[in-house]
Amino acid sequence: MRRLVRLALAAVLLLAGCAAGEPGEDPGAGIWEDYQPPALAEEAEEPSGPEYPAAFSLACHRGQTLDPIDCGQGMQEDVSSLLFEPLFQLDESFQPIPLLCESYEWDETGLVCTLTLRQEAAFHDGSPLTAADVAATLRRAMVSERYAYRLRGVAAVAADRSGRVRITLTAPNRGLPALLDIPIVKSGTEALTAPVGTGPYRLSEDGGSLIANESWWQGRAMPVSVIPLVHAKDRDTAKYLFSSKRVQLLTVDPTDDLSSVTGQLQSTARPTPILQFIGFNTGEGALFASPALRAAFSQGIPRDTLVSAQQAGLALAASFPVSPLSPLYPADLVREYDRDETLAALRAAGQDTGETRELVLLVNEEDRFRLTSAQFIAEHLSLLDWHITVRQLPWEDYLAALAAGEFDLYYGEVRLTADWDLRDLTGTGGALNYGGYTASYTDLLLENFLTADNRPAAARQLLAHLQEVCPIAPICFKNDAVLTHPGVAGNLTPTASSTFYRMDRWTVRLSE
Repeated sequence: MRRLVRLALAAVLLLAGCAAGEPGEDPGAGIWEDYQPPALAEEAEEPSGPEYPAAFSLACHRGQTLDPIDCGQGMQEDVSSLLFEPLFQLDESFQPIPLLCESYEWDETGLVCTLTLRQEAAFHDGSPLTAADVAATLRRAMVSERYAYRLRGVAAVAADRSGRVRITLTAPNRGLPALLDIPIVKSGTEALTAPVGTGPYRLSEDGGSLIANESWWQGRAMPVSVIPLVHAKDRDTAKYLFSSKRVQLLTVDPTDDLSSVTGQLQSTARPTPILQFIGFNTGEGALFASPALRAAFSQGIPRDTLVSAQQAGLALAASFPVSPLSPLYPADLVREYDRDETLAALRAAGQDTGETRELVLLVNEEDRFRLTSAQFIAEHLSLLDWHITVRQLPWEDYLAALAAGEFDLYYGEVRLTADWDLRDLTGTGGALNYGGYTASYTDLLLENFLTADNRPAAARQLLAHLQEVCPIAPICFKNDAVLTHPGVAGNLTPTASSTFYRMDRWTVRLSE
């Protein structure tokens, strides 16, 4: 049973929403433009000169919910982020910026965080944001497929008598605000296709467009007053609509989506907390039970070259399991790739005996970027005694081989949480610690990082230690791509929280 639970969790963690109307009404049942595309291979005709659209349109699926707790990622998530707002919003460096939350404080145990909400915040129907609305949304998020993992350390959420929100944790975590970029829904409207939110746009009465919210509590002007919604039954349809210029923006995972988008485009990187890494079998008797060998292997990965050549520049090279964009990332501790230094480190760790040792590097065959990256690493690290063979497996077989420990190395990918809690990945008994790494001092530093008042100092101590003992070898953090048509939208600053972060600063050019 434990193995089945572990596999189920791995399938969630390892990687291969919304609008408003009056309560009781369902704007999502309104009029939508239903469009069936021709074959995706058909190329859109390119204009002879600059051509701007009459409106800034987005793709949206009319049959799917816009509830941000349950809606899917991609086009539904993009529409959702314009209709709802979170307690905190992650900025370009993954720092949590208070939004609907005005301030917060911890009790003396570090287990209870009390949030004070902005008094001026209001929903699209004019009703004020209340602690009951926030508590109801967070309790739904705790059991949702999308947010349950990040909120696994939350024991309870309640609205207190003073109108504040009290969050009780199972263990202290000073990084909690970074987990609360969860859009808030008005309680009692969550069953609607388009629940009620507080965002800069609201859904039109016929459900066919987003309308700038003139009574938006933030009071900032948006670059367009109306955003038409064009129906797309699936992701392929949305990509065709973008290629044919019927919609003006599309957020994609470029490792599997970008190749099928045609025509001229502009691409803006949207950072994610998705880490790619090499995992080691550190079990008793395994070659990589040696920290020195693991560290030498990590030192021998030419990360910058890998990202530019194998990932097409669609990721950020990383030597630590924290995004390089974060102020917690210790850039001064990065060890630049040097082949001679790698060879010297391997020899110092005993890997120059003259006897070839065959090693297996597992990778999921269904992701071509990970596959080519694994092959690149195998080629560059087949040094001295090592000959590394890449073993490609279908997803389910790959998971089973990891669970059984049938590997020397594996190429992994995981969506980390923005509090950078690494216990599942590198802690003793962690759900994603397939290599079996265990060290009491590492566990102590992992816990200290979450509980420390001085998070930067605790992060530096932890990351410097991980660099030395190297339970995993970080490679890069993936980016999503926000696609727009040339010249139509400018000043985009997408973040992990929202494609439309600070949209009021955008410039949008439309035809007259």
